[in-house]
Amino acid sequence: MKRTVRFMLVLLALVCFSGYAFAAYSLKLDGRPDEFKPGKSLGYFMWQDKDGLHLRTTTSGTEHVFSGVIRTNGRFEDVFGKMTGKDDYSRVNRGRDEITFTFTTVGGEAGIDLAINGGTYVKFDLSMDGDNADPATIFIGRDGWHPGDYKFTLRHDDDQERDNDDRTIVIVDEGFWWGWNSPHIHRHPGPGREPDGPRHDRP
Repeated sequence: MKRTVRFMLVLLALVCFSGYAFAAYSLKLDGRPDEFKPGKSLGYFMWQDKDGLHLRTTTSGTEHVFSGVIRTNGRFEDVFGKMTGKDDYSRVNRGRDEITFTFTTVGGEAGIDLAINGGTYVKFDLSMDGDNADPATIFIGRDGWHPGDYKFTLRHDDDQERDNDDRTIVIVDEGFWWGWNSPHIHRHPGPGREPDGPRHDRP
């Protein structure tokens, strides 16, 4: 009897500790990754702030080609590309729910800034030099955490949908900026930044 009670107490303690540890560990998108040092680090770097979602690539001087696809069940708005190579591009499809890009980076940085209108998730499929990107080269948020695979989904914690077409689903805490389409966000391309195309196709 005493052994059973002791076992139950240990089990209860483990459950409580596990719940606490899970609650204490929360994946964040906020803040530029500390590892992002243009011209000195290598990989993809992703973060959010009040202006939206930012994706950057950089290398430590050796040429690498970064390419990928970004999808959402909402609409991408105000997409601007920071280009460095002559063959670099970022394109938004007609339905405005998919972006394809290619950046050839030799030191410096290239990338995309974007806002999202509606939707509950953003999917990424990232490559480097024609191969699936190593998750260790993908840094997200100030803490620079890595997804489980090159293909992953950032999903709002209120979204109850599930699908099986991606390798990793990351539930992001409620700090995720689903208000990126807020009217107060007005963006204009700066030097080296190209808009995603004519604005007349927007509602």
